[in-house]
Amino acid sequence: MNQRKSGIILSYITTLTQSIVMLIYIPMLLHFLSKEEYGIYQLIGSIVAYLSIMDFGLAGTTTRYLSQSIAIGDTKNSQEIISTSYTLYLIIACVLLTIGTIFYFCISPIYSNNLTISELVLAKKIFIVMLFNFAIIIPANIFVAIINAHEKFIFIRSINLLKVILQPLVVWVILSYKASALNVVLIQSFFIVMVVLINYLYCKYKLQIKFNLNFKNRKLIKALTKFSFFIFLHSIMDQIYWRSGQLVLGAISGSFAVANYAVAMQISLFTNSLPVTIGGVFLPKISAIVATNKNLIETNKIFCKLGRLQFNIILLFFLGFILLGKTFFVLWLGNKTGYEICYFISLIIIFGYIVDVTQSVGHSILQAINKYYFRAYLSILLSILNITLSIFLAKKYGEIGCALSTMFCLLLGSGVVINWYYNKIGLNIKLFWKNLINIFYSAMLSFIFAVLIWKIYPLANTWISFLLHGFIFVLIYFFYFLEICT
Repeated sequence: MNQRKSGIILSYITTLTQSIVMLIYIPMLLHFLSKEEYGIYQLIGSIVAYLSIMDFGLAGTTTRYLSQSIAIGDTKNSQEIISTSYTLYLIIACVLLTIGTIFYFCISPIYSNNLTISELVLAKKIFIVMLFNFAIIIPANIFVAIINAHEKFIFIRSINLLKVILQPLVVWVILSYKASALNVVLIQSFFIVMVVLINYLYCKYKLQIKFNLNFKNRKLIKALTKFSFFIFLHSIMDQIYWRSGQLVLGAISGSFAVANYAVAMQISLFTNSLPVTIGGVFLPKISAIVATNKNLIETNKIFCKLGRLQFNIILLFFLGFILLGKTFFVLWLGNKTGYEICYFISLIIIFGYIVDVTQSVGHSILQAINKYYFRAYLSILLSILNITLSIFLAKKYGEIGCALSTMFCLLLGSGVVINWYYNKIGLNIKLFWKNLINIFYSAMLSFIFAVLIWKIYPLANTWISFLLHGFIFVLIYFFYFLEICT
């Protein structure tokens, strides 16, 4: 089994493990921490997450240019790309710390009306630690980019999987001794440092990479920064989509509403993490294809093949969530927690990004053929629309309003506009969606049949009933899929 296939399998295993860990991890945090303290933890995480865009898209850019250089065997250019990117990352880290310091002094003026003095003190402490985390993570993205460009997916995915398993175990031990949201972020810092160190040592000794400072090649700097800029603009949209709701609710409704929305987003976003990692696996291959062959025939095959896979997965999850989601939240968080609204928030957001998940490899294709600028410009327009709608709808409908805003912008951008552009640049969108018709038919038939079974054998509020009904639905889903495909 090659590195690419192994990387995809490990991505699936990591995502499955993350979902299982999440089912345990969030109730554990809610057990040890108050709802208000958990809300503060998520609120500050949302603020600092905006600083993650300070990567400026340089990781994807480095992977793209380095993959093309490796494909044509240009060792000298490869080293120059690494040295230049390394220098740019150090500059970015300094800028990040400066902006983070300014953000720190804005916490009290912005949130003093809805947070108590003790909550503001805790928020500032958490912010400092999280800022330190991102100051390490962002420059260390150069190591991840290099490993991905060399297609060493087994190593990088295995390290991520190990972190996913070990980190919550350590959090549980420490919180059992002393429960504090600050301790949670300190443990996260420890694991971040360990992973960065391991990736650095792998690049230096296994891949024999030299990290030198180089700011002389102005042509390369211009090419890297220009390409990165458009990925950076799209990163802004991602943060607006997934984090703005919590920030808006923190300012309008307080920490309890933030906690509700954050829990729902955790459920929604784990299904979106898989296509991102799979897209990263295929970015080096697509970049190499573009470097040696300008024809999009092979790229179209990858686009359609992975689209079928992703559509199958997201439909299975979405329809299963409709059937089992309410019961899941009752079993997971308890019937008296006040989190019933989380089901509807999750459902709205998952529906919104069905198309985006299905066409996730399209993002990598746009990067590889240097057409990402269109998605970036679209991102800016939709980001402004999303934050405006979120503020307006949150005042009227609270958490549901933020979710509806996110869903609308996702459908407009990924469902309509970007499909028009894919067709314009040469991707066979008609064939892409035609290939998904059978999957859609089988999914709807399985859903209808499952609803009928649910009428005869209602779902009870027990884990045994939940797991049994979930297993039955998966069997029905794949039975209809196999019947239609044969």
